[in-house]
Amino acid sequence: MEKFFIELLNMGLTATWVVLAVLAVRGLCHKAPRSLVVALWGLVGLRLVCPFVMESVLSLIPSAEIVSPDILLAEQPKIHTGVTMLNSTVNPLLSEYFAPGYSVLGTPTPGASANPMQIIAFVAAVIWIVGMGLMFTYSLTSYLWLRHKVKVSLCYRDNIYICDSIATPFVFGVIKPRIYVPSGMEEEQMNCVIAHESAHLNRKDHWWKTLAFFLLSVYWFQPLLWISYLLFSKDIERACDERVVREMEPEDRKWYAEALVSCSLQKRRMFACPLAFGEVGVKNRVKSVLNYKKPAFWIVAVTIVAGLAVAVCFLTNPKPDPDELTELQGISVIGGADGPTATLVGEERYELPEYRKGSNEKGLYVFIWQLGAGAYSCGVMEKRETGYTTEELWSMKSLRMEDARSAVESYGYPREAVTIVPFSMPYSSYMVPVEDPVKYREELEALFWEE
Repeated sequence: MEKFFIELLNMGLTATWVVLAVLAVRGLCHKAPRSLVVALWGLVGLRLVCPFVMESVLSLIPSAEIVSPDILLAEQPKIHTGVTMLNSTVNPLLSEYFAPGYSVLGTPTPGASANPMQIIAFVAAVIWIVGMGLMFTYSLTSYLWLRHKVKVSLCYRDNIYICDSIATPFVFGVIKPRIYVPSGMEEEQMNCVIAHESAHLNRKDHWWKTLAFFLLSVYWFQPLLWISYLLFSKDIERACDERVVREMEPEDRKWYAEALVSCSLQKRRMFACPLAFGEVGVKNRVKSVLNYKKPAFWIVAVTIVAGLAVAVCFLTNPKPDPDELTELQGISVIGGADGPTATLVGEERYELPEYRKGSNEKGLYVFIWQLGAGAYSCGVMEKRETGYTTEELWSMKSLRMEDARSAVESYGYPREAVTIVPFSMPYSSYMVPVEDPVKYREELEALFWEE
């Protein structure tokens, strides 16, 4: 769960740069058609839902992985923001207060069995799940409450219904959406409202806003996404306004503006997803409706080019520096009379020494990380000839010594078939290079078997 949360956290953090880029384009191209601006917000959504992103030399994302999963077991926890000043400010604090052998408050605890970063990641993941649950509960409650409100309504025509218990018109539903309007509206206002809500349905805004709220519920911890959601809601309303009024005469636009003001004055409850006619930004929308002019061609062209630039530069990841790649992915396993037993860079597999990977050998490997002075984490894997990938080793459950011993006993192999493999990872182990790997392995064996 912690690793999944870290991956999600990285996706949310990298999406920050896309949000900032969209906000910049939105501000500079404020006279552009709102439909194009709404499309820009789609780039933010793509960044949030795509776990695999292409690499490009044109990418302006400083770092694709700000928080590495390695931080859970790091001797010196670090983040990699891609901004040197920020790294140099934050990383010393992380290493001082959250290194193995310290509590989450920075108090030395040499016998601690868990890395402080593991505790922090677990607590953060639990808080994230609780917050996401609250968001979904609010959405479901709003849906059920509004469904109850429109339970008694009269069909006006097609999918348009008149309801006495609502104060403002809106679109309700995702699969079979309906337009609901309050009773007692004048005919001119009714026509304006229906035209606006029909534009929402033609643009599929009831789908896009529902998806946007879902992403907000998942990434609720990202402050900029709350701002993005509010601006996105305003932009889809203005996009529909522009779609309707561009074919209207000046007199009809006045009726449309009056309908906006009239609906906005009604008291109403704020809902998660429905598209209400006078929901947001009414003052600016009235001004835009009354002063609407078709955007110049060059404004449209500049906005499209800017959007393509944002897509190329912020929907791709930077190519990793070769030196950094080796530093972060290189893994050395120690132990055995022949010194270091294996090295992994990139996607190569772990290759254990011949005497440990015989094709007919049956037994277990007990991999041991030293997290701090007197603190260890273990993983138990059955022996096999082909070795292990990075993903397979990281997928091992982190066990305490006593739990690993119990796991070994449950397999039923004799002690002679169990091999202790101490190993270290950059940024992932307390253990410093040892002068005598054989002696260190013997010490771990004695510790594991409680000799």
